[in-house]
Amino acid sequence: MTVMRKPSRAPFTELALLQREINQLFERLAEFDRTDSPAAGEWCPSIDVFECHGQLMIVVEVPGLTPESVRVACKDHSLLISGDRRERRPGGSAAYLCMERPQGRFTRKIPLDMAVDLRMAEAQLENGLLTITVPRLKDRRGRETVIPVKRDRGD
Repeated sequence: MTVMRKPSRAPFTELALLQREINQLFERLAEFDRTDSPAAGEWCPSIDVFECHGQLMIVVEVPGLTPESVRVACKDHSLLISGDRRERRPGGSAAYLCMERPQGRFTRKIPLDMAVDLRMAEAQLENGLLTITVPRLKDRRGRETVIPVKRDRGD
């Protein structure tokens, strides 16, 4: 009598493990993704975020915009930067042969995952660069807090 053996499931298990690792990789990469892709008529300016001398610095490329056409606000632990670049049409009967500069609205959201002093934040627009300076607060997480232990009165 021949004995039938059940085939090993190792290849399927390894495949499932590989699929789970790939899914986790894509989830981690999504965290670094820019905001959702701009809707029609929107554009997405380039941004640099760095820390310098105890301040969070955000530099946004917005050439051609005026201070009145840019808005900087803080909501839900995020810095929201929005604005609008109006379409400029040359006078007369000119027709575009190439148009690469984006027009329309934009919105960028920068999560603030550190303690910052928003009351002292400043924003300045100069030479097409919006520079936002937000002072950091001292990190309070390292401070030790003692919690008193009470004696059980059932003894």
